[in-house]
Amino acid sequence: MKVFLCETIHGKAVDLLKSKGEIISDWNRIGEVDALITRAIKVGPKEMDQIPNLKVVAVHGTGTDDVDLAEAKKRGIRVVYAPHLNANAVAELSVGLMLAVCRKIVEARQLIDSFDGTDGSMIPDSAKQAKAQADLRGFDLRGKVCGLIGFGAIATKVADIVRLGFGMDVIAYSPSLTAERTAEHGAICASSVEQVLETADVVCLCLPLTEKSRGMISAERIARMKEGAMLINTARGPLVDESALCEALKSGKLAGAASDVFCEGFPKKGNPLLELSNFVATPHIGANTDDALYAVGMACAEQIVDVLEGREPKYPVV
Repeated sequence: MKVFLCETIHGKAVDLLKSKGEIISDWNRIGEVDALITRAIKVGPKEMDQIPNLKVVAVHGTGTDDVDLAEAKKRGIRVVYAPHLNANAVAELSVGLMLAVCRKIVEARQLIDSFDGTDGSMIPDSAKQAKAQADLRGFDLRGKVCGLIGFGAIATKVADIVRLGFGMDVIAYSPSLTAERTAEHGAICASSVEQVLETADVVCLCLPLTEKSRGMISAERIARMKEGAMLINTARGPLVDESALCEALKSGKLAGAASDVFCEGFPKKGNPLLELSNFVATPHIGANTDDALYAVGMACAEQIVDVLEGREPKYPVV
């Protein structure tokens, strides 16, 4: 058994794969492998052509948009994934980003760094405190409305945290969502994306990327959001029109935003969003906890072994 792996997964999962065969990380040897684990690698017809012995692709997470599922099915390549096993980690980061934006935590650190004394000035502590109090006024989450677009495993955990922990009201929308399902988490079932945007003080994106959802947070939809609202995206970068978001943050239409994901993958230097003090960026670390990496990594490794040894995997996609 030969498995292609060039991205970081949990060490225990690596140990399992090594006990069953060889791990290959050199793309020049890609034609030798039977299986591939991907966290961010795109696997389409071109890549499949380069791997004639490919029998299984394991997606390290829930989103399968980087794998051409139709092509895999046509070629008889199994695709497996690890649904919801990192949901708690992503939900906690979503809430952490809410706090970072509404309490201006990143700006606070930057303000502290600006008083490092390297310019030779002797600013008294009382003046520093006064500037911090003037520049860093945030707002409470308690009593505000959290809007969730998508209401799967991540969103339901976010709903529970913000409602029970902060006393927020929650409104959610998903095409197949029912009032009974939202009521289980103390939330209101919205009839449309627009209703969420018009109602929420904090909008959190928790849905997969599809052709229908691509660019759904457009300039027109941002215009329907409440003045001074916040946007949190830990789902997929292309859900959001980044230019429109940038303009809304500059104009003050939105008080702040945070994103763990970007249209271009890893955010590049020069991205105008990164220049804004009311925007918080993280480099796709939503699922990057030891607990989540263990659960997801083991699920991927175990399913690869199952497929290659002739057993049905636990979480098949195709």
